[in-house]
Amino acid sequence: MKIKDFTLEKVGPYVAFFCGLFVLLPFKLKPLTVFVFFVWSLFSLFKNRKTIKIEIKTLIISSIFFICYAISLLFSENIQRGFTILLRCIPIVLIPLGYSFLTLETKIIFNKLFRKTVIVAASIYSSLLFIYLFQLGYFSQKLDLYTCYSYITYEFWGLNEHPIYSSIFFSIALFFILIEGFKNKILNFILFLILIFGLLILARKGVIASFFILSGILLFLKNDKKQTAKLVFVFIGLFLVSLCVTEIRSRFLELFDTSKVVNNKETSSGIRYILWNTSEKVIKNSNYLGYGVGDAQEVLSKQLALDGYAVLSKENYNAHNQYLQIGLATGVIGILLYLFSVAYLFRNFMKRKNAEAIVFLLFFIFVFLFESVLERQNGIIIYSFITSMFIYTSEFDKNISK
Repeated sequence: MKIKDFTLEKVGPYVAFFCGLFVLLPFKLKPLTVFVFFVWSLFSLFKNRKTIKIEIKTLIISSIFFICYAISLLFSENIQRGFTILLRCIPIVLIPLGYSFLTLETKIIFNKLFRKTVIVAASIYSSLLFIYLFQLGYFSQKLDLYTCYSYITYEFWGLNEHPIYSSIFFSIALFFILIEGFKNKILNFILFLILIFGLLILARKGVIASFFILSGILLFLKNDKKQTAKLVFVFIGLFLVSLCVTEIRSRFLELFDTSKVVNNKETSSGIRYILWNTSEKVIKNSNYLGYGVGDAQEVLSKQLALDGYAVLSKENYNAHNQYLQIGLATGVIGILLYLFSVAYLFRNFMKRKNAEAIVFLLFFIFVFLFESVLERQNGIIIYSFITSMFIYTSEFDKNISK
């Protein structure tokens, strides 16, 4: 009995801390958070097996993405690649399953420490980012910001992370500060600024817009008008200041120039326009049935080459839209099933009056419009941890908060 108690009560905080460090871990070590979390949750199941009730329906709903991909393997020609992608997607099943093995009290304790660790880890990452930019010579104008983005993605002290995912991590940490944060308001403000600066310097348009809109909605739902006004003032002020940086300004202004959006393979918006149109064409060519998880990327790349976008084809660009990405693999049926799972969760969160869960779900829904987040394991893992935190009853539910 002592061993079991030690495992859950003593090891639990270390597990939460390790999982919260996800942001700072090198890419190859990130999956370890899933392994450690799941093994720990098995101990909880063993100790509380008489009281733990696994909700099969909830587990299936939260795993529909994985289930659709698994079924699509049946009509994939490239089985090996298909299995590789399915292996990458396993956290979508393991993390919700692990959460279902925990008691309510254990989940609440885990969630609180996990959130605080994510805030600190993301703040450290943002700070290191500016130190790295200084080392690269960005502030002395030796390199432009676009070149620095490439270094951040491939050479950043072993932390190599694509800016879109770093921006997602920063946004999640910022939401956590707005939801609860630390008791010290000055510390919260300092960390908030560090994260905002990191978010703005990376200049990922879709993530920034999603965070700004949804953070306002979050504070509005919490009936915090003063905080909402402060947030709007600070964010707009810092955003306007960031536009003084040539590269950041050009990234946002390109949205208002049709020539830089329509079939322009030199700008981020133009590339997305090409990828979205090509993905739609490919899905249509499959009679809206998709090509299977193992062949989706190859088919998209071939079509890009046929349409004259050889560079995009060689670099194996994905759809840069999660819904289209699902459609490439599983067709319209897969898209509809995934949207059904999202609608189910949204309805569930509305019933529970869980504003925090609603905002986080909407955040991912919006970001999925601009990026195939679930094509990379780092996106899969953070998505699974955050959604599972709210799918399985949390301390933010109004029916249990008092």
